[in-house]
Amino acid sequence: MFGLAFDSETEPEIIALIDDVKNIESPAAIIYRTVRLINVDNVSNLISTIENATKIYENNGFICLLDDKKSIVTKTFISNIRIVKSQKNNVTLLGQIWCHPPGYHKAWKMRLNNEIIQKNIWKNFRKEELQGWLVYALHTTTIDQVKENISIQIDGNEFHNLDGFFCTLGEEVNGIGGYFGRGFGALNDCLCGGFGVKAMSKLTWLNHQRSKKIFKTKFDKILQILADHRVQVILK
Repeated sequence: MFGLAFDSETEPEIIALIDDVKNIESPAAIIYRTVRLINVDNVSNLISTIENATKIYENNGFICLLDDKKSIVTKTFISNIRIVKSQKNNVTLLGQIWCHPPGYHKAWKMRLNNEIIQKNIWKNFRKEELQGWLVYALHTTTIDQVKENISIQIDGNEFHNLDGFFCTLGEEVNGIGGYFGRGFGALNDCLCGGFGVKAMSKLTWLNHQRSKKIFKTKFDKILQILADHRVQVILK
């Protein structure tokens, strides 16, 4: 379930409940586009509230994912909200959206349904959804204890693209649904001690030749980042 709330100096207050939202995610971080609200619980109240807010130029808000208690678990900012179309209980809005990547809300819904209970759940995601999984992991990974001089092992047969590598790495370092970077810059930051690991001593990479073939020059980039942080890499 989703909810629409206007931006304010206090905690956002939900003005309408929505069964589902279409077109809310995008690989682009910020995009001007329409979003479709499916089965709004009180369409007339939603429309009048948006129209009144537009008149005083305070029509910025959030599309929020809600848990079963209707509490906000994550939200997407949308500015300059305008109504494009209303048909029965469905409403189409137009605005500037600060998007999460595709797959982000899918991961959150799985978490709310207690479906993320083992490693490799991310393998159920399409390639274009993996950045969404990684952003979800970034937002939800909790660090109970900083680890030092850890040794991990990854298998090149278990992932088929660079995002899959980061999904695997995150779970090997920080457990189920764990995060440890989603790009080269983020990996470097994590190895600096900012995400649960003070130092990584060794990484064993099984079936590395397969990864090298898939990643091409990016494989060497990963090795260079690891070498810069004095991680011993064992290629098998």
